[in-house]
Amino acid sequence: MPCLEHCTSKQYLKGVIVEPHEIEDTSDWLGCPTRLETLKHYASMLEEDIQALKLEIRGAKENITGLITMNDELSADLQRKRAWIANLESETTEQLTDIQRLNRILDQKEAVIRELQALKLNHRR
Repeated sequence: MPCLEHCTSKQYLKGVIVEPHEIEDTSDWLGCPTRLETLKHYASMLEEDIQALKLEIRGAKENITGLITMNDELSADLQRKRAWIANLESETTEQLTDIQRLNRILDQKEAVIRELQALKLNHRR
């Protein structure tokens, strides 16, 4: 009768006054699971939950593996592009040096042309 006492004290805490003889004791009803049956059922529910969680973990591991692979591929691609950019920077530096050298030559050429024109004008006078 521990179930009956529990129900009575629970109702008493709620302020409901029920006489013990008014409460039905269902522990011996047909079809009511025993404690062992309840525990077995609960254990089987936990096993199902565990299996579902194992599947989720397996899926998460596959996702993580995929993400690691993607990260490795992107890291390699990043390294290739950084090397490509470094090469372009080197080429650009060389081209800038060439442009500066050609600009100096052009400036020298223009200075020579101006000098020749000045000499030509002086000879005509």
